[in-house]
Amino acid sequence: MTRPIEFVSYPCPWCGAPGEASIDMVSGEREWVEDCGVCCAPIVFRRVDSGDGEEPEIAVWREGE
Repeated sequence: MTRPIEFVSYPCPWCGAPGEASIDMVSGEREWVEDCGVCCAPIVFRRVDSGDGEEPEIAVWREGE
């Protein structure tokens, strides 16, 4: 069973610093922007659902790419 909020680790695409994003599994929103906690650069996140109930994955890239 999927929880309403999941946490996924990722590397910042700008500075490489490790980070953790909270993913709202209930809303229909699948793409959002957050700033890196280290370098403050904007990161685009996209939730990628596996469809089999497993932990979600995220794709991250630099805003503007």
